[in-house]
Amino acid sequence: MMILSSWENIGRINVDNFFITRNFDWGLRRSSHADRALNLITRRFGVESRTASFVDAALYRITGMKFSAVHSGVSTNVEQRMNMFHLVSQTIAYDVEGDLVEVGCNQGQSSVLIAKVISDFGSSKQLHVFDSFEGLPPASDVDGASYREGDLATSEEVLVHNFKLHGLRLPIIHKGWFKDTLVDGLPKKISFAYLDGDLYDSIMISLENVYPRLSKGGICLVDDYCDTEINPDGWNYLPGVKKACDDFLCDKPEQMSYIYSGAFTHAFFRKH
Repeated sequence: MMILSSWENIGRINVDNFFITRNFDWGLRRSSHADRALNLITRRFGVESRTASFVDAALYRITGMKFSAVHSGVSTNVEQRMNMFHLVSQTIAYDVEGDLVEVGCNQGQSSVLIAKVISDFGSSKQLHVFDSFEGLPPASDVDGASYREGDLATSEEVLVHNFKLHGLRLPIIHKGWFKDTLVDGLPKKISFAYLDGDLYDSIMISLENVYPRLSKGGICLVDDYCDTEINPDGWNYLPGVKKACDDFLCDKPEQMSYIYSGAFTHAFFRKH
């Protein structure tokens, strides 16, 4: 009966997926790697540059090249958020057992979207979020050179502010390194997990802890997973993510499904 009740809400929920474009200000702009690099520098000082139009216009005049359609200074896009919206909605509509988790929540933009879907379904499921709030740990050789130790640092206060800004119930926040927080902090059963650890070790420890608790039919969505055989032009700057997933799943029945996400990359599997 609960499944039918959930599906009765689907029409209203699908209309409300415009929440994504209304509240996150993700206009489809041309954003170059040069613009992204500038933002990586300025964000160290707490400032986000809004230079996509200027930078890309200049580069187009010089090189004749156009660049990826994403919003300046944000490490995701509308396609990724739409994918997340529908995957989270599936697990709630089908009443998959367990709570929802995000491992690597940073400032909580993805967390806000997940919480919004939970709220709109009127679900009692809890959202658990995990982050060190100290930035990334040291990378290994397999991770490439995109990030350094301490990159992407933020604060718990920023995450809380983003939830209050949207009038959403706060998630259960687990502050600390994954190796210290996941074992005891994860819910016993998980219906949806979003893994955004960026590095091989972070993704591996996330999978090792999340997978056994993921319910049948539960979905695990992994950010930055890029399969260059499927998409040679994909954003493949964090190769450790794919390697960790492939290594972990090599002896399991599930396989990663690489889905279209515009200029960025992610993939998911559904627990058998």
